[in-house]
Formats: sequence, structure tokens, C-alpha cells
Amino acid sequence: LQRAVIEHDQRMALARKELRLLYPPQQDVQSGSVTGFEALLRWKHPTRGEISPAVFIPIAEETGSILEIGDWVLKTACREAAAWTVPLTVAVNVSAVQLYNANFVQELHQILLESGLSRRRLEIEITETALVRDLNRALTSLRQLKARGVRIAMDDFGTGYSARAKRPAFPFAKVKTNGAFAKPAKPN
Repeated sequence: LQRAVIEHDQRMALARKELRLLYPPQQDVQSGSVTGFEALLRWKHPTRGEISPAVFIPIAEETGSILEIGDWVLKTACREAAAWTVPLTVAVNVSAVQLYNANFVQELHQILLESGLSRRRLEIEITETALVRDLNRALTSLRQLKARGVRIAMDDFGTGYSARAKRPAFPFAKVKTNGAFAKPAKPN
């Protein structure tokens, strides 16, 4: 019942302006300098409060509403980043459903043109598990994006075991490991 309610309510979330983006900084590990920002989607329901992306994103992917939501995220992140006074990158997570959409590359190209954001400032983040479903199709889309100047990052590396052997074939500018693999540094 809860799932059905969330599925119903998320269809209205865009129209009711309940979705928003947060932009935590991305930092260079060695220098500590801010290199860009990651666009993180959040949903504040009018009666339930904050709903975790871990709850509503899988439902959106299963129902196909992720295409509309993902389009909104890309348009909003690109438009807002284009207005930043410092030209840093913006990283946007893209779901497997979006990546495998036949029109995705062209739609992203149009979003960049309309927003005025330089394609060099956009970084698309794909989870490793999104690549496992159809490696050849994913590779084709990612290579088309890279050819258009968009940076590609693998997010959550270490969770999609089937893609590990194929990873060198993908055009990644960055690989972000899953937090479970990170070991805290020992103090001196």
C-alpha cells in the first residue's frame, strides 16, 4: 500500500514543485579544492516530509516516471549550473532507464543547448549496476556522449560485478568507488 501511495504521489511531485536539487561540493582529494558539485535529487512530500531517494527512485525506474523526473533533473541542474559565477562542473546521476532510452543522447544535447551550459562542465554519473543490463547499448550511448564533450563518471564502482571485466572499454573520466570499499585513514 505504501509503495502504491508513493507511486501515485510521485507522479504529482513535479507539478507540485516538491522536488529540488541539492549541490554538495566535490573536492580534489589531494588539494582539498572544490572541483565541482553533484546534483542530488530530494523530494519533500507535503504530508510525509522528506522521502529518501532510495525509496522513490527504484519505484520511478520501475514505472518509467524516471524519464520525466530525470529530464527535469538534467534541465534544472544544467540551467542552474550555467548561472554559477564560477564555471565549475556539475555531476548528474543518470539511471539505466534514461541511459537505455533511444533518445537520451539527443535530448541531453538539446538540454545543453537550451541551458547554455558548456558540455565540458557536465559530468554524467552512471552506476556500475546500470551497465550490467546491456553493456553494448550502454557503451554506445556513453561513447556518443563522450564524443559530444560530456564527461562520464562511474558511480558506486564495486557493486556490479559483471561490468568489472568490461570497465576499461567504457569512456570514464572518473571512477567513484562504493563507500563500503573505502577505508578510513589512520591518524599519525
